[in-house]
Amino acid sequence: MTLKEKIVDAAYELFGEKGYEKTSVAEIIDRAGASKGGFYHHFKSKEEILETISFNYVDQIQKHYEEILKDDKLSVVEKFMESFYRLNRLKVESVKDWDKIKNLYTFKDNHLVLMRMGDRFERETARYYHDLINQGVKEGIFQVAYPAELAALWGREVILFQQMARKALMDPAKDETVFFRTLQFNEHLINQQLGFGSKVIELEPMGRAYLAAMKREMKGGSL
Repeated sequence: MTLKEKIVDAAYELFGEKGYEKTSVAEIIDRAGASKGGFYHHFKSKEEILETISFNYVDQIQKHYEEILKDDKLSVVEKFMESFYRLNRLKVESVKDWDKIKNLYTFKDNHLVLMRMGDRFERETARYYHDLINQGVKEGIFQVAYPAELAALWGREVILFQQMARKALMDPAKDETVFFRTLQFNEHLINQQLGFGSKVIELEPMGRAYLAAMKREMKGGSL
């Protein structure tokens, strides 16, 4: 592990334990076993570490996107679905760290960091789907007149899926039905926009499995 990685890991643990605002640079340096010079060689401030931690999640997703695109064993339709499965799996695996994650962002103006992270996630997701849609068009599988526009739209829909799933988990009686109706609509929408006359991209079963896995993990069960 490099010194930079040690500093990031130490900061993540301390932010999770004490909260971002209550953690000092000196504590991070001490936990990482670094020197002051070593710290400032890699980071200008505590805020920069928080951004690194936040963007590491997006980097992880981007890595999955790149792996899927390069996987010649998967058809373009399978790649479309695989990106959903992997993103959902990352979300399920993150449940164990929810308490830490909440503490990371309990400070004034936290929305600015979250907004930058969200913007980057949306850009990377749209770029992935743009590449994927273009591949499908070249192979004659997708019939799409506006690939860039559809990719941007679908990138936003992926974010909406995660937001609505979170609401359904927090208040099932109120939001679970809305979540599944929206999922059904998006399933219809994406199949239509890709030029399929039938249901080729199946989102609803994946959405139901994701919600069930999240509920089990939140209760401490095994996946």
